[in-house]
Amino acid sequence: MPLDIGFLLPDGRYDLRLQFDGDGCYWFLHPWFTRVQRTTGSYVDLYGDADFHEANGLDALIGAMAEARAAAARQPTEWRVHTGTQLVPVRQELYATVERVEILRSIERFQALLEEAKVSRKTLAFRGD
Repeated sequence: MPLDIGFLLPDGRYDLRLQFDGDGCYWFLHPWFTRVQRTTGSYVDLYGDADFHEANGLDALIGAMAEARAAAARQPTEWRVHTGTQLVPVRQELYATVERVEILRSIERFQALLEEAKVSRKTLAFRGD
């Protein structure tokens, strides 16, 4: 269930640049994605689609990822991130162990795309499963 991220092309397709899986990295970033949704109406979702550009929430997403990067930098070398709740056969909270260096690397790649979108005035497309 990857979330594809790339620049929107004139024909409606997108130029794939980055993917988030439904793993600890996406779920670490999820609180910031929901904050962006509250202010812009656009949601970075594993299962849905969203487009961010200069007039539609790009600056909010850039700010949120700066906050997320600062929060990740304060984390221990490894920690557990809640990734969901299993309901069957028994209710169980699910966690993934993440590494600070990997989270920071992913955020930095994401921030580079956001900056490129801003400078080039491109639309960044998010396409979920």
